[in-house]
Amino acid sequence: MNFFFEPHGIAVVGATPEAYSGGRNLLTNLQLSYQGPIYPVNPKYKEILGLKSYPRVSQIDDPIDLAIVLVPAKAVPQVLEDCAVKGVRGVIIESGGFAEVGPEGKALQDQCLTIAKKGGIRLWGPNCMGLIDTGKPYIFSFVIPKDMQEAIYPGSISLIVQSGLLSGGFIITLMGNKTLGLAKVCSIGNKADVNENDLMEYLLKDSATKVICLYLESFVNGRNFFDLATSSDKPIVVLKGGRTPSGAKASFSHTASLAGNYELIRGILRQARVIEADDFFEMMDIARGLEKGFYIQRSPEGKPRIAILTYSGASGIVTSDHMERYGLTLANLSFETQKHLENLSPNWMPIHNPVDYWPAMEKHGPVLAYKQGISALHADPNVDGLIVHIYAGHGIWHLDPKEILSEVKEPKKPILFWLIGPDKVREKTRLPLEEEGWPTFHEIQRTVRVMASLFERKKE
Repeated sequence: MNFFFEPHGIAVVGATPEAYSGGRNLLTNLQLSYQGPIYPVNPKYKEILGLKSYPRVSQIDDPIDLAIVLVPAKAVPQVLEDCAVKGVRGVIIESGGFAEVGPEGKALQDQCLTIAKKGGIRLWGPNCMGLIDTGKPYIFSFVIPKDMQEAIYPGSISLIVQSGLLSGGFIITLMGNKTLGLAKVCSIGNKADVNENDLMEYLLKDSATKVICLYLESFVNGRNFFDLATSSDKPIVVLKGGRTPSGAKASFSHTASLAGNYELIRGILRQARVIEADDFFEMMDIARGLEKGFYIQRSPEGKPRIAILTYSGASGIVTSDHMERYGLTLANLSFETQKHLENLSPNWMPIHNPVDYWPAMEKHGPVLAYKQGISALHADPNVDGLIVHIYAGHGIWHLDPKEILSEVKEPKKPILFWLIGPDKVREKTRLPLEEEGWPTFHEIQRTVRVMASLFERKKE
């Protein structure tokens, strides 16, 4: 698979100078990101964006590893025949109009696969947005160049997405708000040849990838996927599309995928210690919790024991309700922890879990109260993880994450933050928390779901 991720020479079939077109975007993205030789292929032009254009791939003089194809579906078989003559090793077909549109498109896709196998070519796609590698950075896709250039935010989570347009808009949104960084994004569309197992095997060996996320509408080889997942030291998160009859019907018209028996698939994923998500943003929230490498201790009581530090009794209650739903339990705080927290609180305020720390904040100010509260709860041997509620505001409520977390000692147990407040002020607290490695959320339910996911792989 290296010729997809580290190609020596790329042909862009369907490159065009036409403004706002996919062919122009694709070529522009390559010029901005790829340092090797680029060869536009379009018989209508002698030159495109300052590069010599070729009528056919086979007429390119230099050797090339990869061709990226964005031409009408019916023209693709001839392009593949030409790539075989040239000795191209890999082809990414970003065009649509294949198996996802019906029998005629399926026949066309099968024809492409036959040509590719005969010519020794691996096919990626069709009906996809290709590959993005933020570390290099390579953008082998027709996403809007300006949007992608502004959004690029390298990280250690890699995506395998059985979709096209979703992956472009989704990753730009994710990276653009600096919530998480991505390593590699692989949009595989109809996966006529290259599939999730091929890419899983590659990413499991990829040093830049710590967590693998997949959006899949079907599994090409369930046994192979199961074996890869069970042998993986890296966490794997899956969002399965087509779980209901109506969703399965929609998935067939999207990527021609047969969704299969969801209950059976769900049981297999659990056996393989794969964490399942319910939507796209939950999938990525779970992944960014997993990538932090928190120390996960196994509670002798079975259920993970969580402490809640809050400025609001009501939000502590709501958090407790969500914890019950996700199999978490309220930690029984040690005597030493209770005494320490009581010493910072007014005499009339008893300490229980959830810890309502508003009186201590009024007495000492939020910085000292949070600093001491977080430190004491994190150090408690009866606490496996900590959920902290923060209001980010003006004046004394503008909190420095480094300060309030300065006494948290290694090994670091999971500490997740639920953060509210005015948008501009909240961002000044959220971004430093994220930069320091502490996942921060705007929804209590999502905060608790991520906390639960951190312990799922620990179950034996």
